[in-house]
Amino acid sequence: MNLMGTLKNLALQIAARFPLRAPKRCGSVQHYALTAVLMLLALWLRLEIAPVSAGLQYVTFFPAVTLAAVAGGFLPGLFATMIGLVFATFIFTPPYYSISFEVLQTSFWSNLVFLMDGIIVSFSIGTMHRYRRKYALELQQATDAQAALQKSYAEAQALLLRNQTLMRNSMEGIRIMDAAGNVIEVNDAFCTMLGYTREEALRLNVADWDAQWSREELHERFKSLVGRSTRFETAHRRKDGLLVQVEVTASGIELDGQIFMYAASRDITERKRAEAVLQRYKLVIDSANDGFWMNDMTGVLLDVNEAYARMSGYTKAELTGMHISQLDAIDRPEDVAARIPKIIAQGHDRFETRHRHKDGHLVDIEVSATFMPEARQFFVFSRDITERKQAEDALRVAAATFETHEAILITDAKSNILRVNQAFCDITGYSTEEVVGRNPSIMSSGYHDKAFYIEMWQQLLHTGSWAGEIWDKRKNGQIYPKWMTITAVRNERQEVSNYVAIFSDITARKQAEEEIRNLAFYDALTKLPNRRLFLDRFHTALTMSARRNDYGAILFIDMDRFKTLNDTLGHDYGDLLLIEVAARLKLCVREMDTVARLGGDEFVVLVEGLGDVPDDASHKIGLVAEKIRESLAQPYRLKKYDHHSSPSIGISLYHGNDAAVDVLLQQADMAMYQAKTAGRNAVHFFDPIMQRNVETRTMLENDLHQAIARHQLRLYYQVQVDSEQRPLGAEALLRWLHPERGLVLPGQFIPIAEDSALIFDIGHWMLDQACRQLAVWGGDERMRDLMMAVNISAKQFSQPDFVEQIAAVMHMHGVEPSRLRLELTESLMLRDLKNTAIKMQALKKLGVNLAMDDFGTGYASLSCLKDLPLDQIKIDKGFVQGITRDDSDALLVRTIIDMAGNFRLEVIAEGVETEEQMAFLKQHHCMAYQGSLFSEAVPIEEMAGLLERLREINAHS
Repeated sequence: MNLMGTLKNLALQIAARFPLRAPKRCGSVQHYALTAVLMLLALWLRLEIAPVSAGLQYVTFFPAVTLAAVAGGFLPGLFATMIGLVFATFIFTPPYYSISFEVLQTSFWSNLVFLMDGIIVSFSIGTMHRYRRKYALELQQATDAQAALQKSYAEAQALLLRNQTLMRNSMEGIRIMDAAGNVIEVNDAFCTMLGYTREEALRLNVADWDAQWSREELHERFKSLVGRSTRFETAHRRKDGLLVQVEVTASGIELDGQIFMYAASRDITERKRAEAVLQRYKLVIDSANDGFWMNDMTGVLLDVNEAYARMSGYTKAELTGMHISQLDAIDRPEDVAARIPKIIAQGHDRFETRHRHKDGHLVDIEVSATFMPEARQFFVFSRDITERKQAEDALRVAAATFETHEAILITDAKSNILRVNQAFCDITGYSTEEVVGRNPSIMSSGYHDKAFYIEMWQQLLHTGSWAGEIWDKRKNGQIYPKWMTITAVRNERQEVSNYVAIFSDITARKQAEEEIRNLAFYDALTKLPNRRLFLDRFHTALTMSARRNDYGAILFIDMDRFKTLNDTLGHDYGDLLLIEVAARLKLCVREMDTVARLGGDEFVVLVEGLGDVPDDASHKIGLVAEKIRESLAQPYRLKKYDHHSSPSIGISLYHGNDAAVDVLLQQADMAMYQAKTAGRNAVHFFDPIMQRNVETRTMLENDLHQAIARHQLRLYYQVQVDSEQRPLGAEALLRWLHPERGLVLPGQFIPIAEDSALIFDIGHWMLDQACRQLAVWGGDERMRDLMMAVNISAKQFSQPDFVEQIAAVMHMHGVEPSRLRLELTESLMLRDLKNTAIKMQALKKLGVNLAMDDFGTGYASLSCLKDLPLDQIKIDKGFVQGITRDDSDALLVRTIIDMAGNFRLEVIAEGVETEEQMAFLKQHHCMAYQGSLFSEAVPIEEMAGLLERLREINAHS
C-alpha cells in the first residue's frame, strides 16, 4: 500500500507539471504507443537486473504502469498492467521464458495482486485526470468569460463614447424618454430645433411638442415600439408656438422592466416646402399648353407632358425611352449629339426645328432647352409654331406688294406689330425698330372712347374687316385723322393669325371738310351749332325718341335786356356777352346734348334720353333748366365793365314724332315768353298741367325729406303662399302715410327718392324695419318659419358697402339669414353682370336668399341665370294677369316656369288676382304665389289674423 501511495503521489506530481494541458483527452493512440515503449524499457531494465528473486519483476513494471496511467489515463494504465502481467508471468518467472498453464498457475496470486494494484493505480490516476480536466475546463471558461466581459465592457465604453459624440454633434434633434414620455437626455440640436434651453428641454414631456397625438396615444405608441424601430413624419411645436415639419426615427427598448424611447427628429420643413413647390411646378408643366420633356445626357427621353404627347401624336408611355433623334426630322443623331455639349457649355439654348408627328407630317417647333448640372438632365420646353411659320411664308409672298404709298401695318393674332412699310414710318414718324413687337395702342390719341374700340373689334371679329375714320397720334405727339381698313387673316382652321391694317393720312381732307362744315353748320361768333345743324339734330333726336320710347326736351333761352346792352355799350360788348353765355351753357349740359344759337340773343338746348315716365322727364329737365338759369344769372365781366343779366327759359317736352319740329320750337318759344311775362329770370313749361305737375313733384320731394324723421313711412306685408295656399312668407312693401295726401304708393315717391340721395336713407330704414319684424316672427311658433322678401333699389345695391350693411342689420336684430330674401330687379342685374355676380356671391356667403324681381321685363339670358347665384325668380304681374287672355303671355309664363325648373330655381308668380290665373299656374307647376286673390298688402297689425284665416281655409279644404 505504501508503494501504491508512492506511485499515486508520483502520478500527481507528474500531472501537476502539466496544469494547462487539461482539457486534452487522455487514452489516445499515442498514449498506447507510449505504454508499449515504457514496457519495453521496463523489460530492458529487468533483464539488466539479474538474477531476480521471486516478485522483483513487478517492481520494474510498476513505474511503467504508473507512467502509462499518468500520461494516458485509466485505459493506457490498464493496458500497461496487462502487458506487465504477461511479461512477469511468462518471461521473468521461473521457468523463464515458458508459456504454459503451469507457469500461470504458479504465479497466479502474485499476478492477481499485481493486476489489482495496476487497476487501482490506473483508476486512481484516471480519476485524478478527470477531475483535473473538469477543473481546468471550468478555469478556462471562467478565464474566457472574464476576458469576454472585459472586452464587452471596453466595447461598451467605446460605443457609449461614440454614441455620446454622435448625439452631441448630430444635426438631428435626439432625445431619450421614459415610458411616460418625459425627457431624460437631449442633444443641442433638439434644443435648437424647439427653441428651448437644455434645462428647459429636460423638464419637457413629448406631448409638449408633439402636435399630432394626445398623451394617451403617445403612451400606446411607445409601448408598441418596444423592440422595434419606425420612421414617420409629424409636426413639432416650438416654444414660440410655431410648427416644424419633421421626420422622426424612433425605437423602444425595455431594460429591467422599464421602457425607454430613443428618437431622432430631422427638420423637413424646407423639404416639404420644396416638395409642394415641385408638385405645383409639375402640375403647371402637366397642364401647360407648351410641350415639355426631360432627357438624359445621351438624349433619351425620361419624362414628357401631355401637351408634347398631343403635339407628337405618341402616348407618354411610347415617348418615354425614345431618343430625341427619333423625333427630330431635321437633325441627324450625330447632330443631336453635337448640340448636347453646346447646351451644357452655355447652360441653355433656344432654337427652331421640326419634329415628325407619329402619322408622318412635320411640326415646326420652337425649343428652349436648359441643362441642370445637379441632375445631369435637360429640361426642354417646346411650342408648336407651325401656324406662325405658315403665316410668315404667306407674308413673304405678299412682300412684293408691301411697299406702297399707303401705310401698311401687320400684327400677329395678339395685335403685336410684326412689320410695317416705309409709308407707315413716313406718316407716323416711328421707325420700324421702334414699333415692331409693340401694340398699335402706342399711337392712340385718346380721342375715341372705349365704346368705339369695342364696336370696332366686334365688327372686325364678326365680319373679318373694318373700315372707318380714326384719330391717332404721331411720334411727336401730333394728333391726326386717317382712313383705315383692317382685315383679319385666317389660317386653314379659320383662326385669326394676323391683322393687316392699311391707312392713309386724311388731315388735309378733314381740314377742308371742317372748314366747309363750320361755314355751313356753325355760328361764326359763338362756334355753336346754327339753326341748320340744330334742326338736323332735332329731327334725328325725334326719330331716336320714337325708337327708344322715351322723352326729350328743348329749352328756348332768351337773355333779358340784351337790346339795352347793345344800345348802351355797343355791339362789341353784346358779342362778348353772347360768347360767355355760349360757354356757360355748354358747361351746364352733357356732352351728348346740343347747344345752338338761333340768332341774336336766342339760344336753344336739345336734351335727349330723359326716360319713359313723363313726370320723371319733366322733373329732370326742370333741374337742368334751373341749373342753366342760375349760371346765366351770374354777373358777366365784359372788358372793364360788370354786366348783370338773366335768362328767360321756356321748356317743351317731346315724345317721339308726336309733334313736328316747328310746333315744338313754337311751344318752347311760347313758354319762354310766359317766363318773360312772369317777370323774367324764370323757367316755364309749355303745358300748364305739366307745370303744375313739376310744382307738385317739387313739393312732394320736400315733404319726403321729412317722412322718415316724422315716422310717416310704413311697411305693409303681402302674403306669399304655395300651391295649397299655405303661407310661405310675405313681401315687405313700402307705404307713405302723408298727413295731407293720405296713403301714397311707392310708384309716386320712389322715383323722386331715386333721383336724390333719399333712396339710401329709405332703403336702409326699410331693411332695418323688415329685419326687426323678422326677429319678432322668430319668437312666434306660428310665424317663425316665414320668409321675408324685401325689394332693393339699384342705387342701394350699387353702394360699395352694401353687403356689410346687410350683415350689420341682420347681426343687430339676430335674424336667421336664410329667412331674409332680397329681391333685385332684372334690369339691375344686367347693368354690370360681372360685379353684380361678385356682390351676390358675397350675399350668398352670408346665407341670404336672392330673387330676381319682374323677370321677363328685361333681357335676361340663360347665361345670366347660370352665372348668378339666384334662389328664386319672380314672374312679373303683367304677364301673370295676361295668361288667361293673351296666348303670348301664357306661353311666356310656361317657358319661364320650365326654364326655372331646368336651373333648379324656385318660381313665384306675383299679381295673381283670379282663380283662373291660379289654376293655370298650378297646372304648369308654379311653386309660389302672391296677389290680391290671397290678400292685399296689409299693416303688420293685421298680418297674424290673415295668416290664421289662410291656415283655417287650408285646413277645411
